[in-house]
Amino acid sequence: MWRRAAVLVWTTLLVGCAASREQVVAQLGQEYVGQNVDVMVVKFGPPIGTFAMNSGDTSYVWQLGNQTDIATDRGSGFSSTRFCKVSVVAAKGGMIKELNTEDSNAGGGLIGALGGYGSICANRLGISRS
Repeated sequence: MWRRAAVLVWTTLLVGCAASREQVVAQLGQEYVGQNVDVMVVKFGPPIGTFAMNSGDTSYVWQLGNQTDIATDRGSGFSSTRFCKVSVVAAKGGMIKELNTEDSNAGGGLIGALGGYGSICANRLGISRS
């Protein structure tokens, strides 16, 4: 009983420390918008995908992490995959114009019972709630 209560309190504290998706986008935007896309390649490695747009801009996508959780009980179960993707649009010369994240927050499990996982990107990038 005490162990379960301790886990519940610890998990609540961890979820409370992670930044929201909006805070992650704002912080990454401040850091990278206006910079050359090469800065992100140096930081995160090569993107998993690029797309040349008709406007002459290029879209880039980085997947910064993923995790699949599997829970079973008495012969049945479920799985969920959580991930963080960062997408940018860069002008023809490589200057980043836009930045966004796709931040899956699958429900379920102990943390889901507490109301959500917080931002997967925040956890992966070490961005805390401001």
